[in-house]
Amino acid sequence: MTDNDLLEEIHRVREKLARECDYDVHKIGERMRQREREEMARGVRYVSFAQPRSAEGESCVVREEPGKP
Repeated sequence: MTDNDLLEEIHRVREKLARECDYDVHKIGERMRQREREEMARGVRYVSFAQPRSAEGESCVVREEPGKP
């Protein structure tokens, strides 16, 4: 399979999904979330690189000065 074959397959699947969801991004997102829930129920595990927020709601930042102890 060449790179072009892979891209063509990706485009074909994306177009099919969009058509089935009437090109509605919200319907596409819901379908993806539903599929993820179904797969997780079957034991498929997903990796998330999202960083959890701290209790104070702070985000990761670079400070010019050291923080207070």
